[in-house]
Amino acid sequence: MDNLNQNIERLRRTIETQAEREMRTPKDFDFLSERIFEKVHQTVSPTTLKRMWGYLSEAVAPRISTLNILSQFVGFDDWESFCQDESVRESEQEAETTDGQNDSHPNSEDPIQSPRRWSARWVIAALAVVVVLVALAWTSLRQSSQPPTAYVLKQGEHFPTCMDYLKLFGISDSVKYWGRVLPHHPNIVVWGPEYHHPHWHNYGNKDSMMPTITEHWEPADADSLMVAMRNRDKYEHERRLNEVRITFMKNLVDTGYVFVGIYRLSLQQSDTINCVWERVADECDLNNLDYLDELRN
Repeated sequence: MDNLNQNIERLRRTIETQAEREMRTPKDFDFLSERIFEKVHQTVSPTTLKRMWGYLSEAVAPRISTLNILSQFVGFDDWESFCQDESVRESEQEAETTDGQNDSHPNSEDPIQSPRRWSARWVIAALAVVVVLVALAWTSLRQSSQPPTAYVLKQGEHFPTCMDYLKLFGISDSVKYWGRVLPHHPNIVVWGPEYHHPHWHNYGNKDSMMPTITEHWEPADADSLMVAMRNRDKYEHERRLNEVRITFMKNLVDTGYVFVGIYRLSLQQSDTINCVWERVADECDLNNLDYLDELRN
């Protein structure tokens, strides 16, 4: 396999790892296309993705523009940056292999006669023990931070920061905190919108804890044609996803977050201008999240 195909294969594996999903069915490619649009605001069609994964038998090499977008999806500036990063790893692996071969050479120093080498091995063993102990302590800490048995999240519960509620769902970083897909539940999102956001607005009746949340994208300096296109794309996108959102509204009662309920897109009230999210539940059973699939349209 040449370098190009090796890098494309690495990119596919990296994408599946970040998307937490293997690309096996048409629904998987639809899902990935939507996730790419959400993260980098650029479109790669499901058909293009199917070709890249070999799901379609067409022997068409992916365009550089497509590889650039996919590289950005996994955190790189472009395709060249992704390839360079992999090249560095290959160089390191080759160096490690060379070192290992040198150690096993017949003329190498006899470890029995080398106290210095044995000292190094004792240091490595001690470090390994420390790593294991730290891992066990971290696991214990993570388990202690998990929600207690029969934990039910109730409307109005307050959280000072996004991490205070994300950790309840096993999410340990705050990247893209305003819309995190729930681990192992691709159509359920932990949502943290900002009340009256300057670009997305997110308005509704705060006095009754937002029975609906109207999402409308319109920055102050945006072109009206761009606003219309973006909101139409957003509406079609959300209809396809058919998500359920576990919602924590920021700046509703103070600068923190308050749990306002479980929401889904209102097909009756939404249109190509506004996405209207309607509350369908006031509580969330954190130990039985599978039931949320039943709340979708």
